[in-house]
Amino acid sequence: MRLHPASLIFLWLALLFLASTLTGAGLTLVCVLLLLGALFAAATHLQKLLRRSRWLLLMLVVLFGWMTPGTPVAQLPGASLEGLQLGAEQLGRLILALAALAIVLRVLSPVELVAGMRTLLRPLEFVGLPRDRIAVRVALTLEAVENAAGGMASTAVLRLPQQAFGLADGAVAILSLILFAFMVWR
Repeated sequence: MRLHPASLIFLWLALLFLASTLTGAGLTLVCVLLLLGALFAAATHLQKLLRRSRWLLLMLVVLFGWMTPGTPVAQLPGASLEGLQLGAEQLGRLILALAALAIVLRVLSPVELVAGMRTLLRPLEFVGLPRDRIAVRVALTLEAVENAAGGMASTAVLRLPQQAFGLADGAVAILSLILFAFMVWR
């Protein structure tokens, strides 16, 4: 039984929300577990994402480490202990997000990713925003990125899969809502 793409994306968003509230040992544990999971399940996607983000990762540590006032670190001139701790925390959050994204990209094809996003954007129709146009723009952007990387060929028609929500999708939605509630009332 396969989950609806929207369920996986919603779970990924809940995980990102959880990561934004974690600190210290909790963040380290979740980051290491997700990183190991991504290494086993989606190593090529993780490697590609980390390689593309390497300058962002480096700049996070440098900017936090050397621009945050605090206790000077003798071995690193100009760096502060508090800044390096904040930089490491933000680095962990970003690596966690990239590891989770690597798993999502491994599980979902680009078309399924767009279909899931389209489903999650449905509430925007109630305020007059066109979710179909947003989905098509995302699909075209993904296609342009794939073509630039030498990936898939251009397709004339965008066909999004029609998949109904199942019992497992309901369980994922409840789990995601519990994660959101846990963070809000924490």
